[in-house]
Amino acid sequence: ILKTYKNCNSTLTVGFNRRFSPLAIEAKNQISDSTIPINVIATMNAGFIPNEHWVHDMQIGGGRVIGEACHYIDLISFFTQSKITSVVMNSIGKNPNIGTDNASILLKYENGSQGVINYFSNGSKSYPKERIEIFDSNKNIAIDNFKKLSFYGYSRRNLSITQDKGHSNILKEWIKMIKNGTDPIIDIESILNTTKASILCLDSLKNNCWIDVE
Repeated sequence: ILKTYKNCNSTLTVGFNRRFSPLAIEAKNQISDSTIPINVIATMNAGFIPNEHWVHDMQIGGGRVIGEACHYIDLISFFTQSKITSVVMNSIGKNPNIGTDNASILLKYENGSQGVINYFSNGSKSYPKERIEIFDSNKNIAIDNFKKLSFYGYSRRNLSITQDKGHSNILKEWIKMIKNGTDPIIDIESILNTTKASILCLDSLKNNCWIDVE
């Protein structure tokens, strides 16, 4: 993909839609500048999917970490305004399968920020599906199911909306980019960094160690 991109006069966009959610954008606008490290915790109550489902096929679906947890890696990078330098992943069980969908991912960032992704499939469907928590300079922001945005220590009102994970916004911004010939809606280096980190999560689990993202 990268070779094709470099050999053609075009743009490359990946559907990392959550950074285009109105609540994610509002949260990002309140975060300190990129020189101040932050902590971000993203928890996904992903739900059980049978083993025979195509998403678990490593040749077709690539597994749920590469196929789904990547969205949280991108979102945390959006909030930290930095690049991932190394990643480690641990999974539930004594001998976890490389295609696990019960795992915790820890991300180190260039600017000193830290990200934690808890991607679990063994929770109840009645429990909320997605929660993101940001710890920033003695202040906190929480996003619940992309419906509610809560501020702690900020002079901002909490927001509640109809759930919006940014699907329509990313398409609108992409169409606008195509029509106007403006800059890519997600920087190519950010796309590559997220993708490499997602793939290297599996290497980390396999080798039981931190992996540098180069």
